[in-house]
Parts: sequence; structure tokens; C-alpha cells
Amino acid sequence: MCNQNDIKEQLKYEIMKITHILIKQNYFQFQDTLYIQEEGLAMGAPTSSIFSEIYLQHIENTKITDVIL
Repeated sequence: MCNQNDIKEQLKYEIMKITHILIKQNYFQFQDTLYIQEEGLAMGAPTSSIFSEIYLQHIENTKITDVIL
């Protein structure tokens, strides 16, 4: 998406770095125990809906032949 919107390389790097940090800080509490979710996005996390929308926009803008399901 950064390439499609002519985002400068430095800003693209910063976006990717922040995104990586946010995805890695994917933890939740169940009862009295904290867990780290290693795959996927935590339901209810503020950033989950944003990352999901970015992914869906990517899928929508990608040819069906380019998508590996």
C-alpha cells in the first residue's frame, strides 16, 4: 500500500517498524494469567481492526490470480 501511495522510503520504514512492534505486543489476560498470542491478532485489541482493514484492502486491490489461499 505504501508503494501505491508514493510514500517516501523513510516514512515507509517507520510505518513498517511501528507495525512490527504493535503486532509483537499482542498479549491478553484471561482470568489471572497473561498470555502472548504468537499468531494472528488479538480480538478486541485497538489495532486489530486497523490491521484487518489494511489486509482486506490489500486483498480487494489484488488480482485473484495473485492471491494464494
